Amino acid sequence: MRREFFKYLLILASISILTMYVEMVVLPSLPTIESQFNVNEAEGSWILSSETLAGMALAPFIGKLADSYGRKKVLLFILGIYTLSVMLTSISPNYAILILSRSIQGLGLSINPLAYTILRERLSREELPIAQGIIASTFAVGAAIAIPIGSYIAEYYSWQTAYQTAIPLLLLVIFAVGKFIPPSNAVQKENIDVIGILLLSAGFLIMGVAFTEAPTWGWISLPFFSSLAFSASILYFFSSHISKAKHPIIDPYDFKNPNIAVPLLSSFVTGFSLFLTFQSLVFLFELPKPVGYGMTIFQTGLTLAPIALVLLFAGPFFGYMVNKVGYKRIILSTSTLSVISILFLSFLIGGNISVTELMGVLIIILIFVSGMNVTRVTLLLASSSEERMATITGTNTSMRLMGNTLGPVIAGSLESTFKEPLLLFMYNSVPIFTFIPSRLAFQYSFIVSSIVTISVIIMATKIKEERAIQGA
Repeated sequence: MRREFFKYLLILASISILTMYVEMVVLPSLPTIESQFNVNEAEGSWILSSETLAGMALAPFIGKLADSYGRKKVLLFILGIYTLSVMLTSISPNYAILILSRSIQGLGLSINPLAYTILRERLSREELPIAQGIIASTFAVGAAIAIPIGSYIAEYYSWQTAYQTAIPLLLLVIFAVGKFIPPSNAVQKENIDVIGILLLSAGFLIMGVAFTEAPTWGWISLPFFSSLAFSASILYFFSSHISKAKHPIIDPYDFKNPNIAVPLLSSFVTGFSLFLTFQSLVFLFELPKPVGYGMTIFQTGLTLAPIALVLLFAGPFFGYMVNKVGYKRIILSTSTLSVISILFLSFLIGGNISVTELMGVLIIILIFVSGMNVTRVTLLLASSSEERMATITGTNTSMRLMGNTLGPVIAGSLESTFKEPLLLFMYNSVPIFTFIPSRLAFQYSFIVSSIVTISVIIMATKIKEERAIQGA
Protein backbone atom coordinates (compact mmCIF):
# COMPACT_ATOMS: atom_id res chain seq x y z
CA MET A 1 0.00 0.00 0.00
CA ARG A 2 1.17 3.53 -0.76
CA ARG A 3 1.86 6.07 1.98
CA GLU A 4 -1.08 8.18 0.79
CA PHE A 5 -3.41 5.23 1.41
CA PHE A 6 -2.62 5.23 5.12
CA LYS A 7 -2.65 9.03 5.45
CA TYR A 8 -6.08 9.58 3.92
CA LEU A 9 -7.52 6.48 5.51
CA LEU A 10 -6.32 7.44 8.99
CA ILE A 11 -7.85 10.93 8.86
CA LEU A 12 -11.14 9.94 7.25
CA ALA A 13 -11.57 6.83 9.40
CA SER A 14 -10.91 8.93 12.52
CA ILE A 15 -13.66 11.35 11.51
CA SER A 16 -16.06 8.49 10.89
CA ILE A 17 -15.21 6.86 14.22
CA LEU A 18 -15.72 10.11 16.07
CA THR A 19 -19.06 10.93 14.47
CA MET A 20 -20.23 7.38 15.12
CA TYR A 21 -19.11 7.78 18.73
CA VAL A 22 -21.36 10.84 19.00
CA GLU A 23 -24.31 9.02 17.38
CA MET A 24 -24.01 5.86 19.47
CA VAL A 25 -23.19 7.46 22.83
CA VAL A 26 -26.87 8.33 23.27
CA LEU A 27 -28.13 4.81 22.54
CA PRO A 28 -27.78 3.13 25.99
CA SER A 29 -29.32 6.22 27.62
CA LEU A 30 -32.56 6.25 25.59
CA PRO A 31 -34.78 4.98 28.45
CA THR A 32 -33.16 7.48 30.83
CA ILE A 33 -33.66 10.40 28.44
CA GLU A 34 -37.30 9.42 27.93
CA SER A 35 -37.83 9.44 31.69
CA GLN A 36 -35.97 12.74 32.09
CA PHE A 37 -38.17 14.51 29.54
CA ASN A 38 -41.33 12.54 30.43
CA VAL A 39 -42.06 11.03 26.99
CA ASN A 40 -43.21 7.51 26.06
CA GLU A 41 -41.39 4.97 23.87
CA ALA A 42 -43.06 6.08 20.64
CA GLU A 43 -42.28 9.76 21.28
CA GLY A 44 -38.77 8.92 22.47
CA SER A 45 -38.01 7.19 19.16
CA TRP A 46 -37.63 10.68 17.68
CA ILE A 47 -34.41 11.11 19.65
CA LEU A 48 -32.92 8.92 16.92
CA SER A 49 -35.33 9.62 14.08
CA SER A 50 -35.17 13.44 14.21
CA GLU A 51 -31.49 13.31 13.32
CA THR A 52 -31.89 10.73 10.57
CA LEU A 53 -34.89 12.57 9.07
CA ALA A 54 -32.82 15.76 8.78
CA GLY A 55 -29.86 13.79 7.46
CA MET A 56 -32.10 12.11 4.89
CA ALA A 57 -33.19 15.44 3.47
CA LEU A 58 -29.76 17.02 3.58
CA ALA A 59 -27.59 14.15 2.27
CA PRO A 60 -28.30 14.68 -1.46
CA PHE A 61 -28.07 18.44 -0.89
CA ILE A 62 -24.62 18.00 0.66
CA GLY A 63 -23.61 15.65 -2.15
CA LYS A 64 -24.48 18.27 -4.77
CA LEU A 65 -22.64 20.97 -2.80
CA ALA A 66 -19.55 18.74 -2.73
CA ASP A 67 -19.75 18.16 -6.47
CA SER A 68 -20.18 21.89 -7.07
CA TYR A 69 -17.80 23.51 -4.59
CA GLY A 70 -15.22 20.85 -3.69
CA ARG A 71 -15.35 17.98 -1.21
CA LYS A 72 -12.77 19.27 1.27
CA LYS A 73 -14.47 22.66 1.60
CA VAL A 74 -17.87 21.10 2.20
CA LEU A 75 -16.44 18.55 4.65
CA LEU A 76 -14.92 21.34 6.77
CA PHE A 77 -18.23 23.23 6.76
CA ILE A 78 -20.17 20.15 7.89
CA LEU A 79 -17.69 19.37 10.66
CA GLY A 80 -18.00 22.93 11.99
CA ILE A 81 -21.82 22.91 12.12
CA TYR A 82 -21.80 19.39 13.51
CA THR A 83 -19.53 20.39 16.40
CA LEU A 84 -21.86 23.27 17.31
CA SER A 85 -24.91 20.98 17.22
CA VAL A 86 -23.22 18.45 19.51
CA MET A 87 -22.59 21.23 22.04
CA LEU A 88 -26.22 22.38 21.77
CA THR A 89 -27.51 18.83 22.30
CA SER A 90 -25.46 18.46 25.47
CA ILE A 91 -27.08 21.52 27.07
CA SER A 92 -30.68 21.02 25.87
CA PRO A 93 -33.03 22.27 28.63
CA ASN A 94 -36.16 20.54 27.28
CA TYR A 95 -37.33 17.90 24.84
CA ALA A 96 -38.11 20.35 22.02
CA ILE A 97 -34.58 21.82 22.07
CA LEU A 98 -33.13 18.31 22.24
CA ILE A 99 -35.01 17.26 19.10
CA LEU A 100 -34.06 20.52 17.33
CA SER A 101 -30.35 20.11 18.12
CA ARG A 102 -30.42 16.43 17.14
CA SER A 103 -31.99 17.47 13.83
CA ILE A 104 -29.15 19.92 13.15
CA GLN A 105 -26.78 17.11 14.03
CA GLY A 106 -28.17 15.25 11.02
CA LEU A 107 -25.61 17.15 8.93
CA GLY A 108 -22.94 14.87 10.34
CA LEU A 109 -24.55 11.87 8.70
CA SER A 110 -23.23 13.16 5.36
CA ILE A 111 -19.63 12.73 6.45
CA ASN A 112 -19.20 9.08 5.46
CA PRO A 113 -20.38 9.61 1.85
CA LEU A 114 -17.90 12.46 1.49
CA ALA A 115 -15.17 10.22 2.91
CA TYR A 116 -15.98 7.54 0.30
CA THR A 117 -15.76 10.02 -2.56
CA ILE A 118 -12.46 11.48 -1.33
CA LEU A 119 -11.05 7.95 -1.15
CA ARG A 120 -12.31 7.27 -4.69
CA GLU A 121 -10.44 10.37 -5.87
CA ARG A 122 -7.16 9.49 -4.19
CA LEU A 123 -6.85 5.69 -4.14
CA SER A 124 -6.25 3.05 -6.79
CA ARG A 125 -8.83 0.48 -7.83
CA GLU A 126 -7.04 -2.22 -5.78
CA GLU A 127 -6.83 -0.05 -2.64
CA LEU A 128 -10.40 1.26 -2.80
CA PRO A 129 -12.42 -1.84 -1.72
CA ILE A 130 -10.14 -2.41 1.27
CA ALA A 131 -10.34 1.25 2.31
CA GLN A 132 -14.13 1.24 1.90
CA GLY A 133 -14.38 -1.89 4.03
CA ILE A 134 -12.36 -0.21 6.77
CA ILE A 135 -14.39 3.01 6.61
CA ALA A 136 -17.62 1.00 6.70
CA SER A 137 -16.26 -0.85 9.73
CA THR A 138 -15.69 2.39 11.61
CA PHE A 139 -19.35 2.04 12.56
CA ALA A 140 -18.15 -0.83 14.70
CA VAL A 141 -15.13 1.01 16.10
CA GLY A 142 -17.13 4.11 16.99
CA ALA A 143 -19.85 1.96 18.53
CA ALA A 144 -17.33 -0.18 20.42
CA ILE A 145 -15.82 2.98 21.91
CA ALA A 146 -19.06 4.91 22.44
CA ILE A 147 -21.25 2.22 23.94
CA PRO A 148 -19.10 1.18 26.96
CA ILE A 149 -17.43 4.57 27.57
CA GLY A 150 -20.58 6.57 26.89
CA SER A 151 -22.70 4.29 29.06
CA TYR A 152 -20.17 4.51 31.92
CA ILE A 153 -20.12 8.32 31.77
CA ALA A 154 -23.91 8.46 31.43
CA GLU A 155 -24.48 6.22 34.45
CA TYR A 156 -21.96 7.80 36.82
CA TYR A 157 -22.13 11.39 35.53
CA SER A 158 -24.74 12.16 32.83
CA TRP A 159 -25.50 11.49 29.18
CA GLN A 160 -24.84 15.20 28.57
CA THR A 161 -21.27 14.80 29.83
CA ALA A 162 -20.77 11.85 27.50
CA TYR A 163 -21.69 14.12 24.59
CA GLN A 164 -19.32 16.85 25.70
CA THR A 165 -16.30 14.51 25.65
CA ALA A 166 -16.46 14.54 21.83
CA ILE A 167 -16.18 18.31 21.36
CA PRO A 168 -12.37 18.72 21.72
CA LEU A 169 -11.79 15.69 19.48
CA LEU A 170 -14.06 17.16 16.81
CA LEU A 171 -12.02 20.36 16.87
CA LEU A 172 -8.87 18.27 16.41
CA VAL A 173 -10.16 16.47 13.31
CA ILE A 174 -11.26 19.79 11.78
CA PHE A 175 -7.62 20.89 12.06
CA ALA A 176 -6.39 17.60 10.53
CA VAL A 177 -8.70 17.88 7.51
CA GLY A 178 -7.70 21.48 6.90
CA LYS A 179 -3.99 20.68 7.00
CA PHE A 180 -3.62 17.24 5.43
CA ILE A 181 -6.52 16.61 3.01
CA PRO A 182 -5.82 18.16 -0.42
CA PRO A 183 -8.55 20.27 -2.00
CA SER A 184 -10.91 18.74 -4.56
CA ASN A 185 -11.82 20.49 -7.78
CA ALA A 186 -15.46 21.35 -8.35
CA VAL A 187 -16.69 19.11 -11.15
CA GLN A 188 -20.14 20.57 -11.79
CA LYS A 189 -22.52 23.23 -10.54
CA GLU A 190 -26.21 22.48 -10.18
CA ASN A 191 -29.21 24.18 -8.62
CA ILE A 192 -30.49 22.69 -5.38
CA ASP A 193 -33.86 20.94 -5.56
CA VAL A 194 -35.52 22.74 -2.64
CA ILE A 195 -39.02 21.56 -3.59
CA GLY A 196 -37.86 17.95 -3.70
CA ILE A 197 -36.20 18.25 -0.28
CA LEU A 198 -39.37 19.72 1.25
CA LEU A 199 -41.69 17.10 -0.29
CA LEU A 200 -39.49 14.16 0.72
CA SER A 201 -39.03 15.44 4.27
CA ALA A 202 -42.73 16.23 4.71
CA GLY A 203 -43.77 12.80 3.44
CA PHE A 204 -41.55 10.91 5.87
CA LEU A 205 -42.27 13.28 8.75
CA ILE A 206 -46.03 12.75 8.45
CA MET A 207 -45.53 9.00 8.08
CA GLY A 208 -43.34 8.99 11.19
CA VAL A 209 -45.91 10.99 13.18
CA ALA A 210 -48.63 8.55 12.09
CA PHE A 211 -46.71 5.57 13.46
CA THR A 212 -45.72 7.50 16.59
CA GLU A 213 -49.37 8.27 17.39
CA ALA A 214 -50.72 4.89 16.28
CA PRO A 215 -50.67 3.43 19.85
CA THR A 216 -52.81 6.40 20.97
CA TRP A 217 -55.05 6.78 17.93
CA GLY A 218 -55.37 3.06 17.28
CA TRP A 219 -53.76 1.05 14.47
CA ILE A 220 -57.04 0.81 12.57
CA SER A 221 -58.28 4.32 13.37
CA LEU A 222 -59.28 6.96 10.83
CA PRO A 223 -56.56 9.47 11.90
CA PHE A 224 -53.85 6.82 11.43
CA PHE A 225 -54.94 5.78 7.94
CA SER A 226 -55.68 9.38 6.96
CA SER A 227 -52.13 10.38 7.94
CA LEU A 228 -50.64 7.49 5.98
CA ALA A 229 -52.75 8.44 2.96
CA PHE A 230 -51.63 12.06 3.25
CA SER A 231 -47.99 10.95 3.52
CA ALA A 232 -48.39 8.68 0.48
CA SER A 233 -49.92 11.51 -1.56
CA ILE A 234 -46.99 13.81 -0.72
CA LEU A 235 -44.50 11.11 -1.68
CA TYR A 236 -46.44 10.60 -4.92
CA PHE A 237 -46.07 14.31 -5.71
CA PHE A 238 -42.37 13.96 -4.83
CA SER A 239 -42.03 11.10 -7.32
CA SER A 240 -43.79 13.13 -9.98
CA HIS A 241 -41.63 16.16 -9.23
CA ILE A 242 -38.26 14.40 -9.53
CA SER A 243 -39.29 12.86 -12.85
CA LYS A 244 -39.66 16.38 -14.29
CA ALA A 245 -37.13 18.46 -12.33
CA LYS A 246 -33.92 19.48 -14.09
CA HIS A 247 -31.69 18.73 -11.09
CA PRO A 248 -33.78 16.51 -8.76
CA ILE A 249 -32.67 15.69 -5.21
CA ILE A 250 -32.93 12.01 -6.18
CA ASP A 251 -32.43 11.32 -9.86
CA PRO A 252 -34.80 8.62 -11.21
CA TYR A 253 -32.19 7.89 -13.90
CA ASP A 254 -29.94 6.36 -11.23
CA PHE A 255 -32.49 3.61 -10.68
CA LYS A 256 -32.31 2.45 -14.32
CA ASN A 257 -28.90 0.88 -13.71
CA PRO A 258 -29.48 -2.19 -11.49
CA ASN A 259 -25.97 -1.92 -10.05
CA ILE A 260 -26.91 1.50 -8.70
CA ALA A 261 -30.59 0.82 -8.00
CA VAL A 262 -29.95 -2.31 -5.92
CA PRO A 263 -27.47 -0.65 -3.51
CA LEU A 264 -29.73 2.41 -3.17
CA LEU A 265 -32.82 0.38 -2.32
CA SER A 266 -30.80 -1.96 -0.11
CA SER A 267 -29.59 1.07 1.83
CA PHE A 268 -33.15 1.77 2.92
CA VAL A 269 -33.69 -1.83 3.98
CA THR A 270 -30.49 -2.22 5.99
CA GLY A 271 -30.90 1.23 7.57
CA PHE A 272 -34.43 0.33 8.67
CA SER A 273 -33.47 -3.07 10.07
CA LEU A 274 -30.36 -1.92 11.94
CA PHE A 275 -31.97 1.00 13.77
CA LEU A 276 -35.11 -0.98 14.59
CA THR A 277 -32.93 -3.76 16.01
CA PHE A 278 -30.65 -1.50 18.05
CA GLN A 279 -33.49 0.44 19.66
CA SER A 280 -35.28 -2.81 20.50
CA LEU A 281 -32.16 -4.29 22.08
CA VAL A 282 -31.51 -1.32 24.37
CA PHE A 283 -35.01 -1.49 25.82
CA LEU A 284 -34.92 -5.28 26.05
CA PHE A 285 -31.69 -5.16 28.07
CA GLU A 286 -32.78 -2.35 30.40
CA LEU A 287 -36.42 -3.25 31.05
CA PRO A 288 -37.03 -4.97 34.40
CA LYS A 289 -37.40 -8.73 34.61
CA PRO A 290 -39.19 -10.89 33.54
CA VAL A 291 -39.66 -9.00 30.24
CA GLY A 292 -36.15 -7.58 30.03
CA TYR A 293 -32.86 -8.33 31.71
CA GLY A 294 -32.87 -5.50 34.26
CA MET A 295 -29.50 -4.10 33.21
CA THR A 296 -28.11 -0.68 34.09
CA ILE A 297 -26.95 1.73 31.38
CA PHE A 298 -23.34 0.67 31.90
CA GLN A 299 -24.17 -3.04 31.83
CA THR A 300 -26.04 -2.52 28.57
CA GLY A 301 -23.00 -0.75 27.13
CA LEU A 302 -20.66 -3.56 28.12
CA THR A 303 -23.04 -6.12 26.65
CA LEU A 304 -23.38 -4.37 23.29
CA ALA A 305 -19.69 -3.47 22.86
CA PRO A 306 -18.49 -6.96 21.69
CA ILE A 307 -21.14 -6.93 18.95
CA ALA A 308 -19.67 -3.74 17.55
CA LEU A 309 -16.15 -5.17 17.57
CA VAL A 310 -17.28 -8.07 15.39
CA LEU A 311 -18.15 -5.58 12.64
CA LEU A 312 -14.62 -4.18 12.77
CA PHE A 313 -13.25 -7.44 11.40
CA ALA A 314 -16.21 -8.40 9.22
CA GLY A 315 -16.12 -5.18 7.14
CA PRO A 316 -12.55 -5.49 5.76
CA PHE A 317 -13.05 -9.23 5.26
CA PHE A 318 -16.06 -8.76 3.00
CA GLY A 319 -14.31 -5.85 1.27
CA TYR A 320 -11.52 -8.28 0.40
CA MET A 321 -13.94 -11.06 -0.63
CA VAL A 322 -15.66 -8.78 -3.16
CA ASN A 323 -12.57 -8.99 -5.36
CA LYS A 324 -12.51 -12.78 -5.04
CA VAL A 325 -16.15 -13.83 -5.20
CA GLY A 326 -18.09 -10.93 -6.70
CA TYR A 327 -20.78 -8.55 -5.52
CA LYS A 328 -23.84 -10.60 -6.35
CA ARG A 329 -22.87 -13.78 -4.51
CA ILE A 330 -21.94 -11.94 -1.33
CA ILE A 331 -25.10 -9.81 -1.20
CA LEU A 332 -27.34 -12.81 -1.94
CA SER A 333 -25.69 -15.07 0.64
CA THR A 334 -25.38 -12.51 3.45
CA SER A 335 -28.94 -11.19 3.04
CA THR A 336 -30.39 -14.73 3.00
CA LEU A 337 -28.48 -15.72 6.13
CA SER A 338 -29.49 -12.44 7.79
CA VAL A 339 -33.19 -13.21 7.29
CA ILE A 340 -32.80 -16.72 8.71
CA SER A 341 -30.84 -15.46 11.73
CA ILE A 342 -33.27 -12.61 12.53
CA LEU A 343 -36.27 -14.96 12.37
CA PHE A 344 -34.44 -17.36 14.67
CA LEU A 345 -33.80 -14.48 17.09
CA SER A 346 -37.50 -13.56 17.06
CA PHE A 347 -38.35 -17.16 17.95
CA LEU A 348 -35.83 -17.25 20.79
CA ILE A 349 -37.03 -13.93 22.25
CA GLY A 350 -40.40 -15.55 22.87
CA GLY A 351 -38.80 -18.03 25.26
CA ASN A 352 -36.41 -17.96 28.18
CA ILE A 353 -33.22 -17.02 26.31
CA SER A 354 -30.09 -16.10 28.25
CA VAL A 355 -27.99 -13.02 27.54
CA THR A 356 -25.15 -15.23 26.28
CA GLU A 357 -27.41 -17.01 23.80
CA LEU A 358 -28.92 -13.72 22.67
CA MET A 359 -25.47 -12.23 22.13
CA GLY A 360 -24.35 -15.25 20.10
CA VAL A 361 -27.25 -14.87 17.66
CA LEU A 362 -26.76 -11.10 17.43
CA ILE A 363 -23.10 -11.49 16.54
CA ILE A 364 -24.01 -13.84 13.70
CA ILE A 365 -26.70 -11.44 12.43
CA LEU A 366 -24.37 -8.44 12.43
CA ILE A 367 -21.61 -10.33 10.60
CA PHE A 368 -24.03 -10.94 7.74
CA VAL A 369 -25.39 -7.38 7.88
CA SER A 370 -21.83 -6.08 7.68
CA GLY A 371 -21.31 -8.11 4.52
CA MET A 372 -24.44 -6.58 2.99
CA ASN A 373 -23.37 -3.04 3.89
CA VAL A 374 -19.79 -3.19 2.66
CA THR A 375 -20.70 -4.92 -0.59
CA ARG A 376 -23.51 -2.55 -1.55
CA VAL A 377 -21.36 0.54 -0.91
CA THR A 378 -18.47 -0.87 -2.92
CA LEU A 379 -20.81 -1.87 -5.77
CA LEU A 380 -22.39 1.59 -5.81
CA LEU A 381 -19.06 3.40 -6.09
CA ALA A 382 -17.68 0.98 -8.65
CA SER A 383 -20.75 1.59 -10.84
CA SER A 384 -20.82 5.40 -10.54
CA SER A 385 -19.08 7.93 -12.76
CA GLU A 386 -16.56 10.21 -11.07
CA GLU A 387 -18.55 13.32 -12.04
CA ARG A 388 -21.70 12.19 -10.23
CA MET A 389 -20.08 10.13 -7.50
CA ALA A 390 -20.71 12.51 -4.59
CA THR A 391 -24.31 13.07 -5.70
CA ILE A 392 -25.05 9.35 -5.94
CA THR A 393 -23.42 8.57 -2.60
CA GLY A 394 -25.47 11.40 -1.12
CA THR A 395 -28.60 9.75 -2.53
CA ASN A 396 -27.41 6.45 -1.04
CA THR A 397 -27.12 8.07 2.37
CA SER A 398 -30.57 9.61 1.97
CA MET A 399 -32.06 6.18 1.22
CA ARG A 400 -30.32 4.67 4.26
CA LEU A 401 -31.56 7.47 6.48
CA MET A 402 -35.11 6.95 5.27
CA GLY A 403 -34.79 3.49 6.79
CA ASN A 404 -33.02 4.84 9.88
CA THR A 405 -35.91 7.28 10.39
CA LEU A 406 -38.69 4.70 10.17
CA GLY A 407 -36.93 1.88 12.03
CA PRO A 408 -36.93 3.43 15.55
CA VAL A 409 -40.43 4.86 15.02
CA ILE A 410 -41.83 1.40 14.19
CA ALA A 411 -39.96 -0.14 17.14
CA GLY A 412 -41.17 2.56 19.53
CA SER A 413 -44.76 2.24 18.30
CA LEU A 414 -44.74 -1.53 18.81
CA GLU A 415 -43.27 -1.07 22.31
CA SER A 416 -46.00 1.46 23.17
CA THR A 417 -48.73 -0.81 21.75
CA PHE A 418 -47.88 -4.23 23.18
CA LYS A 419 -47.50 -3.86 26.94
CA GLU A 420 -47.97 -5.92 30.04
CA PRO A 421 -48.45 -4.95 33.71
CA LEU A 422 -45.58 -4.93 36.19
CA LEU A 423 -46.22 -4.85 39.93
CA LEU A 424 -44.40 -1.90 41.52
CA PHE A 425 -45.49 -2.21 45.16
CA MET A 426 -48.46 -2.71 47.49
CA TYR A 427 -50.16 0.33 48.99
CA ASN A 428 -52.59 -0.45 51.83
CA SER A 429 -52.99 -3.94 50.36
CA VAL A 430 -53.73 -2.42 46.94
CA PRO A 431 -51.37 -3.50 44.13
CA ILE A 432 -49.84 -0.61 42.18
CA PHE A 433 -48.94 -1.51 38.61
CA THR A 434 -47.10 0.11 35.75
CA PHE A 435 -47.11 -1.03 32.14
CA ILE A 436 -43.95 -1.91 30.22
CA PRO A 437 -43.35 -3.24 26.68
CA SER A 438 -43.94 -6.98 26.42
CA ARG A 439 -41.74 -9.60 24.77
CA LEU A 440 -44.32 -9.75 21.97
CA ALA A 441 -43.39 -6.18 20.96
CA PHE A 442 -39.77 -7.22 20.42
CA GLN A 443 -40.75 -10.38 18.56
CA TYR A 444 -42.85 -8.35 16.15
CA SER A 445 -39.99 -5.87 15.70
CA PHE A 446 -37.59 -8.59 14.61
CA ILE A 447 -40.20 -10.22 12.36
CA VAL A 448 -40.75 -6.86 10.61
CA SER A 449 -36.97 -6.51 10.22
CA SER A 450 -36.64 -9.95 8.60
CA ILE A 451 -39.56 -9.36 6.20
CA VAL A 452 -38.05 -6.09 5.02
CA THR A 453 -34.64 -7.74 4.55
CA ILE A 454 -36.16 -10.33 2.20
CA SER A 455 -36.53 -7.55 -0.36
CA VAL A 456 -32.72 -7.30 -0.56
CA ILE A 457 -32.55 -10.94 -1.68
CA ILE A 458 -35.07 -10.25 -4.43
CA MET A 459 -33.32 -7.08 -5.59
CA ALA A 460 -29.84 -8.64 -5.55
CA THR A 461 -30.79 -11.03 -8.34
CA LYS A 462 -30.74 -8.01 -10.71
CA ILE A 463 -27.04 -7.22 -10.16
CA LYS A 464 -24.87 -7.36 -13.31
CA GLU A 465 -21.37 -8.44 -12.28
CA GLU A 466 -19.77 -7.47 -15.60
CA ARG A 467 -21.19 -3.94 -15.50
CA ALA A 468 -19.84 -3.41 -11.99
CA ILE A 469 -16.38 -4.44 -13.09
CA GLN A 470 -16.51 -2.08 -16.08
CA GLY A 471 -17.78 0.77 -13.91
CA ALA A 472 -14.83 0.38 -11.58
